[in-house]
Amino acid sequence: MKAIPLIRASQLEPYLTFMDKIRANSNKFLEQSKIRVDVLNTPEKLLPEYQVWDFIERAGKGNGSAIEFGLHTGNEGNFDFVLGLMYPILTAYDALNRLCLFTRLHSSQANLWLSEKGSEIWFCRQGIPEIAVGQKAVEAYTLMLMINLVRYTTGLKHWQPSKICLQMKQNSSIKQFKPLQNTEIKYKQKLTAIAIDSTLLSLTQTSTDSPDLSSPINLSTPARDFFGSLRQVIQSLSSNNYPNLKEVADITGMSSRTLQRRLKEAEISYTEIINQIQFERAKTLLKESNLTLREISEALGYSTQGHFSRAFKRWTGITPQLFRQL
Repeated sequence: MKAIPLIRASQLEPYLTFMDKIRANSNKFLEQSKIRVDVLNTPEKLLPEYQVWDFIERAGKGNGSAIEFGLHTGNEGNFDFVLGLMYPILTAYDALNRLCLFTRLHSSQANLWLSEKGSEIWFCRQGIPEIAVGQKAVEAYTLMLMINLVRYTTGLKHWQPSKICLQMKQNSSIKQFKPLQNTEIKYKQKLTAIAIDSTLLSLTQTSTDSPDLSSPINLSTPARDFFGSLRQVIQSLSSNNYPNLKEVADITGMSSRTLQRRLKEAEISYTEIINQIQFERAKTLLKESNLTLREISEALGYSTQGHFSRAFKRWTGITPQLFRQL
């Protein structure tokens, strides 16, 4: 059973900073895609990739063209969030290869790799075919991001690839985009890829602007299975209240019926998952915080402390007071 594709909230930063730059209202589109407007306060949070792509599609169309929005964001947006994945490095090849290895910590279904063909090295990206919304805008953004990463790692600010492969159909926005006008472009390909002369990737990155980011190794890994990814989606949405099944289905691009069917195949109910998440959070709060039982009850979404205490006793056979003393 396929996992729900997940992505870090930090991946929204280039789009939001670009929208600030052009003075566009990002809050409206975030709310339409059911993403909290303060999402970048917790950039490590995992969101359903469908939800993020839905925002990109809405924001792109709301500002003219989804593809043009993706191109300009990838070309002009702030992508410091990804530079930390490339340190420490020796050569441009090392930097890009390291990026490919660590990308999965930021997007569970992302697939980037380098492929050598003669005197060229192709920087490749595989999309997520099961997500239909936002595909073209995301591919356009990723294309320009990949080009900018090569420029950054080689120190060649105006470099452009001689050849590009795109998964989308031929599009006038791509053809007319100035940074790509001298590039041979093939459409309707199996993957997104840019050709790089192999000699360029032996260069050492010369920029002194090292990003001040924490090591990607400190990040929790996005789940690769359905059950684990569903738990992470629910946890990312949870505050004092837990989302209902329909809310989770909507932001993951599934119908409620499909989500219920997949839960049945996994032999678990939605209520059981919520109970498991509450139990694990309750144990953490009891052992690692100084919150009162009443405050913990409220944090877990219980209407009274008594309801929480009875639920905890069902889970463990002991009261939360006794558990805290053990």
